[in-house]
Amino acid sequence: MNGPRCPGQDIRRLKPEDVFNVPCPRCKSEVEFFKDDSSLKCPSCGAKVHNPKIDLGCATWCAFAEQCLGETPAGIESLRDRLDANARKETS
Repeated sequence: MNGPRCPGQDIRRLKPEDVFNVPCPRCKSEVEFFKDDSSLKCPSCGAKVHNPKIDLGCATWCAFAEQCLGETPAGIESLRDRLDANARKETS
């Protein structure tokens, strides 16, 4: 393994509530999410479905956030700001 493993992505720590279904906004088919999936393609119609429960708050304190989520673009102060900006861009 190359470097530390994120405890939030360790499947040994998953709880039943960390896996859940979300209805596709286009066709209403169920899309199964794991807690750290940001978005998935609907298996029925192919629409992009966003995870309404995603919480990447770890990006504000984790020493490996840059490696996990990528570099912070210029003009955005933190990874949390970047994630918020991307979420707003995708929903508009």
